[in-house]
Formats: sequence, C-alpha cells, structure tokens
Amino acid sequence: MFCGNYAWYFLLTWLPWYMVRERHYSIERMAIFGSLPFWGVGLASLASGWMSDRLVARGGSPTVVRKSFAVSGMLFGMLMLPVSVLENETASMALLMAACIGFGFYSSHPWLITQRLAGPVAAGRWSGFQNAIGNLAGVVAPVVTGWIVKETGKFLYAFMVVAAMLAIGAASYLFIVGPIEPIPWRSKRLVHRS
Repeated sequence: MFCGNYAWYFLLTWLPWYMVRERHYSIERMAIFGSLPFWGVGLASLASGWMSDRLVARGGSPTVVRKSFAVSGMLFGMLMLPVSVLENETASMALLMAACIGFGFYSSHPWLITQRLAGPVAAGRWSGFQNAIGNLAGVVAPVVTGWIVKETGKFLYAFMVVAAMLAIGAASYLFIVGPIEPIPWRSKRLVHRS
C-alpha cells in the first residue's frame, strides 16, 4: 500500500507543477490536461473492481484474480517513467494516461485483498493499519520529490523513484503476499482485544 500510495501522492502533489515547470503548460491548460490522468485512475479503478468481482464470482481463484490486477496495475503504472523524457507532448500525455489507467487497475485491489485475508472478524483493523502505513507515503513522496527536484533541477529522478516504488510494490504482491484466503483465527476474543 505504501508503494502504491507513493505514486498516488506523487501525482497529487507534483504532477501540476511538473506540467507547468517542465512541460510549460499554462495554468488553464494544466487544469484541463492535469485532471485527465485522475479521471483515468478513477474510471479504471471502478472498471477493474467490477471485472475482478465478476471473474471471482465465475469461479476464478481470488489469489490469481486479485494479485493479477494488483501486480499488472502497478507494472503498467511504471509507464510513468518515460513520461519525463519524451519530448513529444502528445506522446508524453498519452503515456501518462496509459500509466494512470494501469495504476487504476491496481488501486481498488489492496482493499479487496485485505478484506479477504482478514475476514469479517478483523477487516476493519487490518484496513485501518494498512491505511495508516500506506498514507505515510503522503508525507514521504512530496518531501522526497521536492528534494530530488531541488537538487537535480529535473523531474526525471523523481519519476524513477516512483517507478522503483511501483516495482517494489508489484514484487511484494507476487512474492510476499501469500494466497488470498481468509486467515483462520484461533479465537474471536483474541482479535477483539484492544
């Protein structure tokens, strides 16, 4: 969640400045074109959640389905990296849209995975813990990006860090997160303790 949120907070906090500073968009033009990637994330998140649920309902393995969406979404999100080096503005914007649509395919799946693993007994606590850790990226990503841009004068290295975080996140879902099956709790009392 931290890795995915790193990319999200990078987009939220630095994409407008990137478009104005490095792509030389006017504020008005940035407001229009800068909103498009977020529309892409939102619509892809809705569509992928719906598709994922349909695949599981039709007998697909929750592990294969949920991990496939999470991993492929993060990997497609890595298309953000070449955005910073493409000189052609149209190609750069198209790649940014593709990256954000890919990222949208990831974005609803951490919650689906957590809720399935924790089950109804612990889903709230697990989601809260996941949300707390994930949103630490809201502190880290803007600061790291600002430092990188200040020190280098360019966004390229900041985009590289985003791509690396997405790669680490995808690898985590592949190699650390096990089967997406409810964890058998020994005692409900154990889970409900404060």
